[in-house]
Amino acid sequence: MLKVENLTVAYDKKQAVKNCSFQMNEGEILVVLAASGEGKTTLLKAIAGLLPHLRGNVYFRNEKVSDAAEQLLPGHELIRLVNQDFELDAFHTVEENIRLKLLRFNKAYQDQRIISLLRLGRLTPLRNKKASELSGGQQQRLAIARALADEPELLLLDEPFNQLDFQTKTKIADHIKRYLKKNNIAAIMVTHNGVEAMEWADKIIFMEKGRIKRMDTPEFFFNHPDNIKEASFFGQINRLKIKGKVCYFRPGFFSAEKTAAFKRKLEVTFLEKKNLGWYAAFTFSFDGQPFQLFSTEDISNLKQVYIRFFEFND
Repeated sequence: MLKVENLTVAYDKKQAVKNCSFQMNEGEILVVLAASGEGKTTLLKAIAGLLPHLRGNVYFRNEKVSDAAEQLLPGHELIRLVNQDFELDAFHTVEENIRLKLLRFNKAYQDQRIISLLRLGRLTPLRNKKASELSGGQQQRLAIARALADEPELLLLDEPFNQLDFQTKTKIADHIKRYLKKNNIAAIMVTHNGVEAMEWADKIIFMEKGRIKRMDTPEFFFNHPDNIKEASFFGQINRLKIKGKVCYFRPGFFSAEKTAAFKRKLEVTFLEKKNLGWYAAFTFSFDGQPFQLFSTEDISNLKQVYIRFFEFND
């Protein structure tokens, strides 16, 4: 459905996206994971045709997407981008903001889509409020509903839930993901949150310094990271020096008994326990080096544990 081929984008001669290539299928959800300033937002805007391409091309359904230097009104009619600044019509109501994206359709269809999208974004009670009167999280939900109004085939989401509280984010994100899957709408979301990436992605693209370093499934990224920087995006990492060698492992990667997966034995001393809701963090010491293990059960009496270490490719 989408093919990005050797895409390079520059600002004032400084390359923000460098020679990026990947493909995605219809209905697939990709998450671009990277720290701030690594080029992920620029990549989204370039895919949408909103920036000029220094080199390379973007193809949507085998047709080249014109970049911002090649058309008077940048963009593609079947690709929608939800920016972090939302781009709402501040003095129109919630309902009017959605309707403005549906003016080429008849009124019956407009009304049906508006009802559906208000429900999707949990915006029905706010339908007559002006966009300027909404909170940041409410504006974010409206921006997503508005982007989906005319049924795009590819939705681009730039950190779409960063303004939502935890409870609202969980409900809205799950609701929107199910909507995309049900309607076979492909999506690319950018985030710096590895947990969010694992929740959303069919595949994850990891970017660093404007380059795509790796594309893989969430499971393989979590269990088989290439390096410590990549591993750290998906949760806390313990670091121990054992017989002169630096070893890394996740706080949940341990066993009280030796198994095929957990073979490396550590003699440990319990230091403290910290409750973190449904689980607790237990701090132990090995050879004078503190580290943490996560467990839903009390493991403070352990004198030895078996660990599975990461083996990095680089």
